[in-house]
Amino acid sequence: MKVLGISFSYRHGNSQALVEHILKGAKDAGAETELIRFCDLEVKNCKGCGFCKAPGNDTCSIKDDMQDLYKKIDAADALVFGAPVYFGRMNAPAYTFIDRLYAKLNPDFSLRISGGKKMAVAVTCGGGPEEDMENINKYLTTVGGFFGWESKGLICGNGLMEKDAVLKCGDKLKEAEKLGKSLTE
Repeated sequence: MKVLGISFSYRHGNSQALVEHILKGAKDAGAETELIRFCDLEVKNCKGCGFCKAPGNDTCSIKDDMQDLYKKIDAADALVFGAPVYFGRMNAPAYTFIDRLYAKLNPDFSLRISGGKKMAVAVTCGGGPEEDMENINKYLTTVGGFFGWESKGLICGNGLMEKDAVLKCGDKLKEAEKLGKSLTE
């Protein structure tokens, strides 16, 4: 089993730490894991050009690091997404990623990438109500639903203003590892 974690954190921060602990739980359960730092990749925004939906085309017209990421997503059995929350929503790189997934849907919304994956979400913020983070999970579950991805859960950290603050939250890290193990079951 392969579990791919994608962190949208610019600063190797709290959300990435949760992704790392989810991956640790999956690895401890026997999975092969990989962490991708999306912000280290060269990925451009979707242009809305329609190339990916034109007859004979099956991918995005933009040739950047997303092409390799599509392959890694396709090869994974489970996906873990981790993002910091700014003003009640995920940071901008997460939305760039989501928009670029559009190229992996045919015009009739059938898949150009393997479905049936499990999915987990880790989000962190400095403040704001927990309900905001649940709304993010609902949104990602909807996006994942287009691809047949089954949501296995959300882990969220609130009140984490300082970098690495989540590392002082032992119960939260154990919860993340438990979520990772569930991806292998």
